[in-house]
Amino acid sequence: MKSKYLVIALCLSAFLGCKQKRVLEDILPYKNKLRPSNTISYGEMSVMFEYYDQNQKKALDARSGKEETVSIYYTIQELKQYIGYVERLSKEKNIPLTGIRIFSAAYPEDYKIKEYQKKLTLIFAPTTTIKGKKGVAYEPLHSKKEDPIAMQVFLDKFTNETTRKVNRASVFLNPFATSSNLYDMPSSAANRGQLAPPPYPDSNN
Repeated sequence: MKSKYLVIALCLSAFLGCKQKRVLEDILPYKNKLRPSNTISYGEMSVMFEYYDQNQKKALDARSGKEETVSIYYTIQELKQYIGYVERLSKEKNIPLTGIRIFSAAYPEDYKIKEYQKKLTLIFAPTTTIKGKKGVAYEPLHSKKEDPIAMQVFLDKFTNETTRKVNRASVFLNPFATSSNLYDMPSSAANRGQLAPPPYPDSNN
């Protein structure tokens, strides 16, 4: 009888162990057992940094009149939160999320945070496949179910310099929009990392 209970206990333990393992695998699907194919060597990295410093950065420094941003910091929590957010939005719309596209941008000279004015920055955007084209930045917030809308559709409202002010104040008639003001209409793009230099993360410099 004791042997029977022992076998049952062992089977139950094994079952719960397998179930717990599956739960952990669902939560942590990336185990990093292999070195990713897009990792680089220090030699490659140093050459890229040097080329940027001697070319793009010099031009950007001269244009803005101050030292340009050389790095942008996001916490692991911020990155996970953003990826989880666009994954949820995409799942709700039944649209495959294929990746995150990272765009170069710059804060305007009248940006509300003085230290960020005229500085280089990055904008993250979720991607999907639209009309056979892969890796298209799209807007899950304002897309219909199974019908993704490219972010460019919204950005095109601002491309004409002569009508930019009119567009920013105009009523946007998209029924999926959550704001009547086009300029303040929320997007699923992300920004506002910590810039260096300045300001440096965890520094008063």
